Amino acid sequence: MRTENIWADTIDKAAEKILQTLKEKTNTTRTVGSRDNVFYFDGWDGLGASAVLRAIAQRLATTSADGKRALAEQEFDQVIHIDCSMWESRRVLQRLVAEQLRLPDQVMELFDRQDEEDDFHGVAPGSRAEVQQVVREMHQHIKKLDNRFLVVFHNGSSEEIDLASLCGFPLSGYSTSKVLWTFQGRFRLKPRTKVETAMKTAGTTDVFLSAYPLRKMREELWPYLVLQEAAEVVAARKVKTGSAGIIDQPEQVVECFLYMWELCCIRSQWIDYELDTHITNYWVCDGVIHQQLQQGQRDDGLWRAADALQFEMPLDADYHQYLLSPHLAKFVKSKPFWSSPTCGFTRISDRAIPNGGMFQHYADKLSVLKLSGCTFDFQAPPFLCCHSLRFLWLDHCQGTRTNTDVAGKQEDIHRCFQRLWVLDVRYTDCDQILSAQMLALMTQLRELNVIVAHGWDMGQLQGRLPNIRKLRVKKSYHVRSSCSENDLFSEMNKMEHIDFSRNYRTGGSSPMMSLFGPGVSSNVSCLETVVIIVDGCDVVQQISFRGCTKLNNLLLGGGMGIHTLDISGTAVKTLDLSTIYIRHLDELYLLDCEKLCAILWPPKEQMKQEGLGLGKLCIDTTQSAPTAQSREENPKRGTSTATAGTSVAPAAAPHGSRPSSEFDWHISVRDARLLGSLEPVYSDSRKAYVEISSPHPTVVGGGSKDEGIFKSAGSREQQLVVNLQRQPVPAVYTDISVDRLQQASEGGGDTLGIMWMWPCPDVPDLPEKRCYMHIQDQIKTKLPPGGEETSTITVPEFVTGSAKILHVHDSPSITSITSDEYGSVWPDLEWCRIERCPNLNFVFDNVEDLEFAYELRIFWASQLLKSRYISTSNEARAFPNLALLHLDFCPRLIHVLPLTMVEEEDSLRLLETLEIAWCGDLREIFPFEGAKPYSKDFPKLKSIHLHELPSLQHICGVRMSAPNLETVKIRGCWSLRRLPDIGRSNKVVECDCEKEWWDRLEWDDRSQADNYRPIHPRYYKKTMLRSSVLR
Repeated sequence: MRTENIWADTIDKAAEKILQTLKEKTNTTRTVGSRDNVFYFDGWDGLGASAVLRAIAQRLATTSADGKRALAEQEFDQVIHIDCSMWESRRVLQRLVAEQLRLPDQVMELFDRQDEEDDFHGVAPGSRAEVQQVVREMHQHIKKLDNRFLVVFHNGSSEEIDLASLCGFPLSGYSTSKVLWTFQGRFRLKPRTKVETAMKTAGTTDVFLSAYPLRKMREELWPYLVLQEAAEVVAARKVKTGSAGIIDQPEQVVECFLYMWELCCIRSQWIDYELDTHITNYWVCDGVIHQQLQQGQRDDGLWRAADALQFEMPLDADYHQYLLSPHLAKFVKSKPFWSSPTCGFTRISDRAIPNGGMFQHYADKLSVLKLSGCTFDFQAPPFLCCHSLRFLWLDHCQGTRTNTDVAGKQEDIHRCFQRLWVLDVRYTDCDQILSAQMLALMTQLRELNVIVAHGWDMGQLQGRLPNIRKLRVKKSYHVRSSCSENDLFSEMNKMEHIDFSRNYRTGGSSPMMSLFGPGVSSNVSCLETVVIIVDGCDVVQQISFRGCTKLNNLLLGGGMGIHTLDISGTAVKTLDLSTIYIRHLDELYLLDCEKLCAILWPPKEQMKQEGLGLGKLCIDTTQSAPTAQSREENPKRGTSTATAGTSVAPAAAPHGSRPSSEFDWHISVRDARLLGSLEPVYSDSRKAYVEISSPHPTVVGGGSKDEGIFKSAGSREQQLVVNLQRQPVPAVYTDISVDRLQQASEGGGDTLGIMWMWPCPDVPDLPEKRCYMHIQDQIKTKLPPGGEETSTITVPEFVTGSAKILHVHDSPSITSITSDEYGSVWPDLEWCRIERCPNLNFVFDNVEDLEFAYELRIFWASQLLKSRYISTSNEARAFPNLALLHLDFCPRLIHVLPLTMVEEEDSLRLLETLEIAWCGDLREIFPFEGAKPYSKDFPKLKSIHLHELPSLQHICGVRMSAPNLETVKIRGCWSLRRLPDIGRSNKVVECDCEKEWWDRLEWDDRSQADNYRPIHPRYYKKTMLRSSVLR
């Protein structure tokens, strides 16, 4: 890497010199080994670099004739200007480049798709890498354009970025494209050694450019550069918000910067102002950022403007500290003093007690005051005369009761503490300064920091500090609460940030057993961030921020002894438990967490066996947070949506004899990908009830424009009328069925008589360790314009492996249900009901070379308009336990369960009931794949009901034996020619069927017909007119 110097006194002059340098390098002869593609500009010792790069991009902008001319002179075809000064991630950078390259919409959608996947894998936004498929698309796109690019890049990260590998730009060999970049945006004042260290991460930079004054001294140039950087900040705020807001002039930003820089210098001598925590407080309290407020107007905008400015101006002050020696620094800090950023520093004699006269001269000027190592009466402090005091910091101070005129100063005390906005108490006795009496005065306090308190009663906060936004209680001992933890933060409805970190050995007479957020006892909460890092706090057993609807950032750490964690009704997207050591967590509640995508657990070696010991797990992402407010305090779910779904047949009890709320694990998710987070804590012994449905089962869906399941309104019988009237194959009984359905919808008839004979059995009981999972089909797949939206449910393998019950219903868009490893395989499933899913293609999608026997006993499918197969291929799989098979309204179904010679002896040996209705394309129920046996035995089969199957040719593709058959009812199956062989016995089975159909049956032996007694209905065809209609 070569170094070159740019001599200039202004931003425009530096931009001109750099453009000349880029052009000179372009005109040189190129070879394969040439390395003049990537240029880094460091500005004037870091300052001004961002402004120079922006000036270059503006000179070459094609929006003006001058810009087009300048671009042509530089021999570039296109300028890509990327400002990532406020760094987010490599993926955000890649997206910004893709937008400027104007990549097709289908490529841009890859970003959203990958972001969504990363959300459900718990990948932090700042850690998201580039999308490799997009890299390939970008490379092909750039190659096709065949343009010569200049990429101007403001790199806000802490490492060098290789744009060739991230964005596909050709930057080696004979390529003449260029990259001009700088580090970390505006106000970057880091030593060059740190810059050079960071640039070694990729090693792609060819030339290092530095700017030096041409005619001015550095001291003269420095104010000019700071003003230019400030202008960059104001411009950036306008781009992000549409307006700069309160801070709309560069001079305001300069004032804030110089204030912060001055505090850095003071800190380097003897005082630590803790700028990371308090710089925005200093700006506002000391009037550096100010705003004229009308009467009754709130000042929140002032603080938010300060927070935004701090984000845009990340001064790395640690690299500009001329620190004293450790021994001298310790000596200086141990001396009593008072200080203010505005009024300076004053040493106090060791034995002197501060009094009012000490601050009298600053009564109207002192807005920020830090007292360190001082002793005074907290009930009558010496700073009562400071009428402008907004920020009070007490560090290592001690209280006395030497003032006898406290009563006479009550009004002054009230005014003083009522005006406070920020109070920071460290290594100081809190019993007096943070007593209930004093806290009641602080009605305007916005921020309270309590560091290293001993035995403080937090219960005194109850019902006080109504304006508080930030509360930090850190590194404290024996913290207790004399009030109910539920009401500790009552009246603090504006709270935005809580930090309860590294508090040790809570105990005492009233130890804090629980920590509750302000949303628990209030319907209004502004809480956004909670930081809890607890070490050794075994007494705290319950943490709840239930109902804090704006809480989106929960940071937990340390070793916790909590038993219950409840963040129901919050906006948390990722619950990160990976940085904490939880020894006794037994209950976790995440109800009404609509935005929840991932749960990150501690390392496996730190977790207990059998699911971390979680006895109770409640998750619900299908409902929004406001719903949580109307729920009972006990977080139990009501009856599942399975009971709400309607059908012609009586619905089975959704959960057998137990409501879903009684499941110890109750999970209801909007997206099945969230279930992947549970795998580390899911026990193989826990059996699951899985329910899948749409959130609003009122959408008309069907295989064609004439087919549908639902109307937007109407009874369950009316919902089937359209299907009956739009059968793809002519049906004999359509008119009769429609009449009966319409009668039933009017309360005049019973639909069961013509539809099916047996209701779906109840679900089986599950063992004591059980789990209820409800999944909504929310994963949409976008098709070309005019196409139909579909969705695929991908269920984790541990779910399909543990599921005993599966109920899929009322899903207009779902096309398949698969696992992430073995396709749609549910080996332990016993009870399965699939209904009203018009786009479902199949139920079981078997993977080759996987042999096992299904545990399935009950299978019930209804209104699957596009399903052509129930099982796509059986391979070496058997259904030895299947007892009931019911299908209705599956018009495109070709076959049900294919059989093979490998498992034919075991498969279907326990089948007792076979009922199929209104499946117009069904040709064979149990076809054989490959070689066929001579016959197939159904030793337990008792009942057969086949209704309106005009294409059905065979029940089974070979001779069928059913010695225990008891009931046969057949209507509209005109292509079926054979019935099962009952065997040589005196048994006679009633066969309810049409006479014409019975007369056309084929028998291997006529004696087989003697085992059946046909019963023919009187009316089974549409009534014909008896007289002529001709006149």
